[in-house]
Amino acid sequence: MVSSDDFGDRLQRLQRVSLTLNAAMSVRDVASAVIEVFDAPVSAPSRGLYLLDGSGDDLVLIAQRGMPPAAAAQFERFPVTADLPGAVAVREQRTVVSMAESDAVSEYPTLQGVPRSTSGFVAIPLVGEGSCVGVLALGFDGVLDDRDIEFFEAVAAQVAQAVIRVRLLDRERRRRHELEFLAQLTNTAIEAADHTELMQRVCSAAVPTLGDYCALYFLPETTVMPEVTFAHVDPDQTLFFEELMRRFPFDPERAVGPPAVIRTGQTEFVPKLTADVIDAAIASLNLSREEAMPIVERLEITSAITVALRTKRRVVGAMQFVSTRSGRHYDEGDVALAEAVAGRLAEALNSAWMADHQRSVSLSLQHALLPPALPTIPGVDVVARYWPAGIDEVGGDFYDVFRVSDDTWAIVIGDVCGAGPDAAATTSIARHTIRAAARHGADPIVVMDWLNEAVLHSQRDLFCTVCYATITSVNEQWTLTSTTAGHPLPIVSTRRGVQTIGQPGTLVGIFEHLTVRPAHVTLQSGDLVVLYTDGITDIPPPYGIDDAQLAQLVHDHRERDAGGVADVIHRSLLDRVPDQRRRDDAAVLVLAIR
Repeated sequence: MVSSDDFGDRLQRLQRVSLTLNAAMSVRDVASAVIEVFDAPVSAPSRGLYLLDGSGDDLVLIAQRGMPPAAAAQFERFPVTADLPGAVAVREQRTVVSMAESDAVSEYPTLQGVPRSTSGFVAIPLVGEGSCVGVLALGFDGVLDDRDIEFFEAVAAQVAQAVIRVRLLDRERRRRHELEFLAQLTNTAIEAADHTELMQRVCSAAVPTLGDYCALYFLPETTVMPEVTFAHVDPDQTLFFEELMRRFPFDPERAVGPPAVIRTGQTEFVPKLTADVIDAAIASLNLSREEAMPIVERLEITSAITVALRTKRRVVGAMQFVSTRSGRHYDEGDVALAEAVAGRLAEALNSAWMADHQRSVSLSLQHALLPPALPTIPGVDVVARYWPAGIDEVGGDFYDVFRVSDDTWAIVIGDVCGAGPDAAATTSIARHTIRAAARHGADPIVVMDWLNEAVLHSQRDLFCTVCYATITSVNEQWTLTSTTAGHPLPIVSTRRGVQTIGQPGTLVGIFEHLTVRPAHVTLQSGDLVVLYTDGITDIPPPYGIDDAQLAQLVHDHRERDAGGVADVIHRSLLDRVPDQRRRDDAAVLVLAIR
């Protein structure tokens, strides 16, 4: 018969651990309750908490106290099928008790020679809601009676319920994070500057939410080998993966992994890294087992999912999620999530690449319409900069610098209204017409008349703005003559101050006759001239600056060289609106008199 005092003491002990377990929010909290708070009626100096891993095949030591280090290391992880007390307790869902070391070794030969801190032990399965989640292992000295075992089983039942509850919480938290990640994919695609940045952002965001390692393989239409981006939670492992990719480059015919998924379009799911999976991977790399096993051990892979990136037209790549040191084992829910991620990403990534490709073609065309190099003007530093907007069509900004006579050079900058093929054609017409007229000896007004006639007769229904200037050396001084047709006026910064020269004039390609008036200014050593297009100033509020503010900016930095002034203008532009968000090209020509 149990005394009331003894019963009350056991009840109080059970309530203390129960209160702590009820407050637990993670498996770590549960382990702390078992190791630190749990107080048995009998001396139990050794205790350990084992939980089943994600696959349900192995028992993993979560926390322990009092176990000899050699024993803790030897039994840190073992299969449920092992001939060990903890494994038997889980398999048969019954408490296993051994009162003496000799009895234990006789029944479980695997324990022969294993260091022990107590003479006896008890292994109690953690059973809750009809399933076993692990085992509570306790070492004791002396003898256990039925009341002690009942007490241990009551504690184990509380621990089992706490483990099930916190795992559900963990699962809910993980699913919530995963859903948030799916929602963020759209923002990631919008914010990425190009498809390469999109790949990097997605991989970085996927770690560790979807795995310890994430790799993205993208196969654009014009390439044979995929572009590869990956991220890993461990920087040291990142370097190791980079080395592996160099050592084992992508093989389209490989039987497993991303190559196979890209080729077949079928998801590859490895819930647990078994010997068969390892053998298949080794065979695909044409390695000996002796070469491969050190790599396998270093990778520490426990589970993996590889899914296809499929657009409406074709498979454009694959995405791989791998669990390593976290010990996570993926399930069917994880596979569904991975396929959902790939489904959202495939079209966005392919569209981003197509936009990048079109932008690259546009930029190549744009640069083909600009002079490949600027001539050297003795005594004058000349720098040109062209900054395309974040659009997918070639713009209409252009510039040119060329020699007219022995002591005169032409400086041209202009902007064709619109973008695309017609704007590109008009840009070419404008630039070559100005060159032809100037080299035939035409004065500035005649040059503009030639240009106006050429644009009108191009029948492209476009117009443009142009600033045509000449700079002439006379007796170690320079004379700048500027003729402007609807274009921003040149900025001239001298020691005396800053000004714009000339009058705006009428647009080119609108009227049969232009109204333009040349203006002249004398330049001396240290003076600065800036010609620019309205892509620098004509930006919607609140990001734009007016012509006077730009002139003051140039004047404030007039002590810089020509390249430095151009960089200051570009920085001002970037500070107001990034390149990829602008909708108009920008160009500048900077002349510094030495």
